[in-house]
Amino acid sequence: MVVIPAKAGIQKATGCRIKSGMTDAVLYVFLLMTALACLGSQEIFMCEFCTKHGEGKKWYENIANYTEEVFHQVNSEGNLKAFLSNLSHSMRTDVQTAYAWKGRLPRIYSLIAYPLVTKHLKKTHFGQIVPMEDIENILGNFSSIVRLPCICRKVTTGENKRYCFGVGMDLTAVFKDIPDFSDFDRLPAAEAAAFIRQLDTEGNTHSVWTFNTPFIGAVCNCDRDCMAYRFQLQMKTGKAMWKGEYVAYIDPLTCSGCKECIKRCYFGAVSYDRMNVKCLVNQRNCYGCGICRAVCKDNAISLLERSAIQMVAKDW
Repeated sequence: MVVIPAKAGIQKATGCRIKSGMTDAVLYVFLLMTALACLGSQEIFMCEFCTKHGEGKKWYENIANYTEEVFHQVNSEGNLKAFLSNLSHSMRTDVQTAYAWKGRLPRIYSLIAYPLVTKHLKKTHFGQIVPMEDIENILGNFSSIVRLPCICRKVTTGENKRYCFGVGMDLTAVFKDIPDFSDFDRLPAAEAAAFIRQLDTEGNTHSVWTFNTPFIGAVCNCDRDCMAYRFQLQMKTGKAMWKGEYVAYIDPLTCSGCKECIKRCYFGAVSYDRMNVKCLVNQRNCYGCGICRAVCKDNAISLLERSAIQMVAKDW
């Protein structure tokens, strides 16, 4: 049995005028044709980096973006060495200076400084969230990976943890001359993937990072101590980290409402529906990292392609 909505409801939802004499059968055909027209007119959206640098794929799946050829088109060893040598100082001073100016002149900062900072980072050093399975696919293209100290954690907590990985072009000749990065080691790709999988279960998000776009030189594994997280979500001083190509979805038929995913989410994307005793994803807030899946004992969480969900298809 097909239940036809009230004519007024159809008219409001479609924006089309419904004639008073329409029978239910005619209405059903009308609804079917409208739905097919909507499906046919749906656009497939890609993030701007996929459009410019992906060659028809997700831009971080384009292996050319990890190569020496692309690096030398947009950067140089000398320039990278200068950038990395100044990185900890920039995190300690420049970020705090920007945050102070934002506090003094919030409206001016929001209208002028924020977009300028974001534009600069898009060209020089920005990241995008990538789920574990895509990280494994990236690492599978390389025989060895360079494990590096995490400069963010050193600045924010004083801890020395090697949670960052150099991928693609061998930049150890640059890293060895910079004290913050000289304590590196090499891992086979399979061992690096296993290490990152463990970080995933511990609640670290994963992201790829450029050293002058579109060259990708690093995979980072972050929690709330990540400077990009603090810079973007806590301080709101600029956009350094794009949302991922996915959004999370919780199956209400499988979810038991344990709330573990709420504790795990760093982005405030999961809430609890007390009436139905279920957890829900606010897809507008979701970064698509997928780390909530590791704590779901019911396997109720999956990742959906962001581009297929019209509400968030352009939300990066």
